[in-house]
Amino acid sequence: MYRQIKLLKTKSYITTLTPLRGIAALLVVLFHCNFLNPFLPVGYTEFISNSWLWVDFFFILSGFIICYAYGKSFKGSFTLGTYTKYMAARFARIYPLHFITTMWMFGCAVVIIHLTGKANDLLNLNALPACLLLVQSMFAFFPEPPLNNPSWSLSTEWWVYVIFPFLVPLFFRLRHNGQILAGLGVILFYIFIRYILGPINHGEPTLAVMTDFGFLRCLAGFFVGMLLFTFYKQGAGIDLFKRDWFFIVVVTGLVLAMHFGAMDIIIAAFFPFILIAAAYNQTKVKSVLDIKILQRLGDWSFSIYLVHVPIIYSLKAAKLVKNQILNPVAMKEAPIKGVIAEAVYQPN
Repeated sequence: MYRQIKLLKTKSYITTLTPLRGIAALLVVLFHCNFLNPFLPVGYTEFISNSWLWVDFFFILSGFIICYAYGKSFKGSFTLGTYTKYMAARFARIYPLHFITTMWMFGCAVVIIHLTGKANDLLNLNALPACLLLVQSMFAFFPEPPLNNPSWSLSTEWWVYVIFPFLVPLFFRLRHNGQILAGLGVILFYIFIRYILGPINHGEPTLAVMTDFGFLRCLAGFFVGMLLFTFYKQGAGIDLFKRDWFFIVVVTGLVLAMHFGAMDIIIAAFFPFILIAAAYNQTKVKSVLDIKILQRLGDWSFSIYLVHVPIIYSLKAAKLVKNQILNPVAMKEAPIKGVIAEAVYQPN
């Protein structure tokens, strides 16, 4: 998940994909914060409660765009210099804001723990080194993503970036039969993650692996994105996928699947079709997605994704400080669960 910039001087970015990233970031924010819950009848829709899956859309989009931007650089042999420049560009893109938001959230955690005397999985001060090293989702160190919760997905993307150049030659050599086999392999990979590695929620297995096998979940999404790019560069299915009606149909199908609470793996299956339809489209859908405000939303998506949890907890910390000044006795008795519940926050 990152801003689509002109990574290669010879390539312009695909503008129709930019707004999708922004919309996905907003939906993840809504899932985390439940802003709309007070305005919706109980059980009316499962759309927001299923919006944690947009993280998987980010993984697929990342695989596609990184392949689009850097694929030619790594499809044959490449030098250490090429690899170093690529990794330096990825580091410069993601790490500064990650560092700022992690330390910001750490400061909020210090204040909240100091004033309440209690902590939880999110407010885990001991997790700071792992978060700064981007390994908080690699070795099952933590039961829930600590500190700036959304950065768990960033940590998994970073390590996929590390191995991406070595995967490119394999994907770029795929032809028709190989693409079909790779597609079947990715489907089996998702099934393995859901039914073998995934946590159980309300008696059902899910794709929601984060701090244990989050890397594999990200890798599966990258595989989809890279495979999708091999189809895209060949123009496969363009006569169908470029149609405005096709984009509308798959988006409608996705909305309905999320609204009615379809199986998460079924919901995720819509993402590749939405991405390829947007990438191919050059007509009315493109004209809508190219609207300036939607483009700006996509440009801001990385920031929106990383700053929303620190903002929530900054407000919470400020409220605690105010309460401490006005009523210090009551503050000592306030349970940490109540403090967190008022933020209406849930991890993805």
